Amino acid sequence: MKKRKFKVLLSLILGAAVMFAGCSSGGDDDKITPEVTPGTVGELPAKLLASADLVKTLDPSNEKIILFYYVDGSDSSGKAVYNWISKGDETKVVPFVKDTATGISYAEFSSGSSMVVDEVKEAIAAGDDFKFIIKPKTVGDWSGQTADLTFPISDGIKHVMYYNGDLYTVSENMSAAFTYARMETLTTMKVELGVKYALQISPDSNGFSVTSKDGSSIQIIDVVNYNAQNDRSKNNTNVILVTLANDLDTSKIWTISHTAFGSKEISTQNAIKISLKDYKYSGDDLGLTFDGEKAVFKVWAPLASDVQILFYDDVSKVGNFKAETVAVNACGSTTEDSLKGEPSAESEMSLDKETGIWSYTLDSVGSKKYYKYQITNNGITYWTSDIYAKACSADAIASQIVDINAGTEYGTKEKYINPFGSNGTVSKDNSDAIIYEMHIRDWSRATVSGSTGKFNDFASDEVITHLKDLGITHVQILPMFEYAQVVNDDGYNWGYNPYHYNVPESRYTAYSSDKDGMDTVKQARAMIKKLHDNGIAVIMDVVYNHTSGTQGGSLYDSTVPYYYYRIKADGTYSNGSGCGNETDSEAPMFRKYMIDSLKHWMLDYHINGFRFDLMGIHSKEAMKEIYEALSAIDQNVLVYGEPWTGGDCLVEDGATQAVSAGSYGVGAFDDDFRDAVKGAEFGGFKTGQVQGEFNDTGIASGLVGNSGNNNRNVTGEPGLALHYVECHDNFTLYDKLVYSLKENLEDVQKADKDGKIATEWPASVSEEQLELIKKEDKLAAAFVILSQGTPFMNGGQDFLRTKKGNPDSYSADTKGGIEWTNEPGEYNIDDVNTIDLSMKVTYSDVYNVYKGLISLRKANPDAFGKNTSASAGKAKSINADKNEVKINGVTKYTTGDFRIFFNATDNEVEIASGEMTGYTKVIDVTSGTPEESTTVPTSVPAKSFVILKK
Repeated sequence: MKKRKFKVLLSLILGAAVMFAGCSSGGDDDKITPEVTPGTVGELPAKLLASADLVKTLDPSNEKIILFYYVDGSDSSGKAVYNWISKGDETKVVPFVKDTATGISYAEFSSGSSMVVDEVKEAIAAGDDFKFIIKPKTVGDWSGQTADLTFPISDGIKHVMYYNGDLYTVSENMSAAFTYARMETLTTMKVELGVKYALQISPDSNGFSVTSKDGSSIQIIDVVNYNAQNDRSKNNTNVILVTLANDLDTSKIWTISHTAFGSKEISTQNAIKISLKDYKYSGDDLGLTFDGEKAVFKVWAPLASDVQILFYDDVSKVGNFKAETVAVNACGSTTEDSLKGEPSAESEMSLDKETGIWSYTLDSVGSKKYYKYQITNNGITYWTSDIYAKACSADAIASQIVDINAGTEYGTKEKYINPFGSNGTVSKDNSDAIIYEMHIRDWSRATVSGSTGKFNDFASDEVITHLKDLGITHVQILPMFEYAQVVNDDGYNWGYNPYHYNVPESRYTAYSSDKDGMDTVKQARAMIKKLHDNGIAVIMDVVYNHTSGTQGGSLYDSTVPYYYYRIKADGTYSNGSGCGNETDSEAPMFRKYMIDSLKHWMLDYHINGFRFDLMGIHSKEAMKEIYEALSAIDQNVLVYGEPWTGGDCLVEDGATQAVSAGSYGVGAFDDDFRDAVKGAEFGGFKTGQVQGEFNDTGIASGLVGNSGNNNRNVTGEPGLALHYVECHDNFTLYDKLVYSLKENLEDVQKADKDGKIATEWPASVSEEQLELIKKEDKLAAAFVILSQGTPFMNGGQDFLRTKKGNPDSYSADTKGGIEWTNEPGEYNIDDVNTIDLSMKVTYSDVYNVYKGLISLRKANPDAFGKNTSASAGKAKSINADKNEVKINGVTKYTTGDFRIFFNATDNEVEIASGEMTGYTKVIDVTSGTPEESTTVPTSVPAKSFVILKK
């Protein structure tokens, strides 16, 4: 790709600026010849001003994403814009349209355009950046292409212009003004000006000044060209590095000024992160604690200029979100004064300047039932519940004044319950667990028609009976903490939009918004206890990697702005989650918060394990510390997660593998084994071993618990590999196998390339097709359940659960051109997700194989799951000429007293006699109970497996 000088006027520099250690060239200033006479203020190009006028016509409401194009002597008629984020479809390029009056061309990135790739549409909707190249329209012609450019939407910029090789921001008011000013350290600031300005060739303030709202100021000791910090001769620039004489006080609001450019408020995000980076509070009394009759409230808010505590005697007085905000964002903003409500009392909190902790002691609770903080940060007032609170009113609008453990069997290690390992007294390996993923709403509706998803409905006798009959040891419940969807919104949600990490989701409780928040606590505990009473451990799906929003949409940002998140060099939120932000596990007070929160769920609810969403966003060091803290409570706690991120992430040494910690460690989902068994989930519709696209090496590696191409498990502990072929994300196994049928595959792959879900969902499959799918499903189950590792399955996978081809049924919205709605009909999202237990009977042959495999595994823990001497590879079979050969798609797996042959081919395969030597029994799992026989077969049926035993 041709290298090109890359600069930006009126916007962020798009691309990495080279940083140098010195601010001066180190030479004699008298010998430096400046490019332009110092003090000269530049002018805007005429074409750039013309594009600003054109914006007023093309986008008067400032809603469109538009790229303008003009290069002297060049014609745009044969050019177009190739747009992408992480990958690109070269056939999709957005053509330019020429404005004849100005000669300027432009390209619009419309959500309705088939030439804008879906991931770019999603980025635009989320306010995220995307990449583009200007190139010839013709597919395969990359002549004269530009370098990779970035559309800086995350900076609020919607219109840019590619002009004579440079990229400029286009705005209505284009003049000699500040575009932005952002602190990079406590003493340095990156500033962009609307036009170029010629700097002095020796250290000087160059007429710039920095003052705070309270009238104080900081001396500027130097200003240099940001992109030529070691060469003062290059003094004509619109992007400067300003160096201050002293550290900036991040609790104040600062402004940079200049007579030629006016004034601009300085963004202090990076300075805030740096100023608080090393602080950690060692106490365990943040939030609400009780000392006899006294209630003590503490909140860490080191940047706040004022904190008031508001008390409420009546839950109906705690305030509310504005309806119009909720309609757009699912919850309101803490900056809305409607959240103040009608407090019965209001008191000023006291600040400990050394710790940044504000505190207040209530001598007697009396009639006070709820509280919240009124925090002023950088001149903005937030009304926020306590992030350390353990009970809240509906939607976490206010925190409850209550000791949730008073008079209960909760709160201490001695009272903790875990049926897996008898409360920690019996040592267990992760591989002894068999994990079953469940969603409260899906399973509530399995037995309670029309349930909107309640803790009480979830733990029905029929559901419990099913779990016990199948034989699983753990349920993994999709997020059940308070997420950003209000109680009176009955719409479907998986819950991956966290709002308050420490309290259960109020939508899951059978009470209305005007009732006591302790009802939520009690009903969540009752659900968990019922599972425990039936011998089933509980894992909680946790989403500490991001929050549903930032600033007023985040309780954490409202309390300490920017601290809990990773901030990019340009002062914007890093978005490794793909959801608009990523949390910062290296920030000591956030890591402490995560650990305190996890311990709270263990001790105060008796949660027995945690599945970390996008665990790769957290550092290995953080995950190691988390495991060690939790395993000190229960040596059998399960901690594992997704070893990847949702996008470009600022984490250093992220947990993209299993992590050794203490005596054991943190597990990771093995997507390599998943992809080998049934085909990859990303990069186009792919098939795997069970469908006949053989990956014998990947299958063999997975069976013995080794890491694959992604190196997910490097610990040498097979139990830290989570083996699965279906989870809540992506297609159900059944749906993927339907789409993989040879009659559907070509259309599916074409639809997938065109950005559709896959293809039109088949209303039915033939008996012959169904029998093939059943065989493939059972074979996939055998790979997972008999492998070395920890088996994981999605609830309903055991009886061919379908979601009508919806790959990610997390909410009612448009996916692949289909409108999935909350209304009755073919594409009702609840009907798609609701569990139908009658399918256990309809597909009892499939269900019984799962049940039988689980029973066999549990009865032979030393063979399946943690046998480090297990081996796997291609099996020798006898071909038509009676020669022993290793056959693609046929795998021999030896572990303990067992030898298992997996045949993924379309034909029965006769096994070489030498491969059978020493194995005198065969195990049949098809009835749901493993049954031994001495009639040992000599062949393996197509799409099947045979289990032999010594």
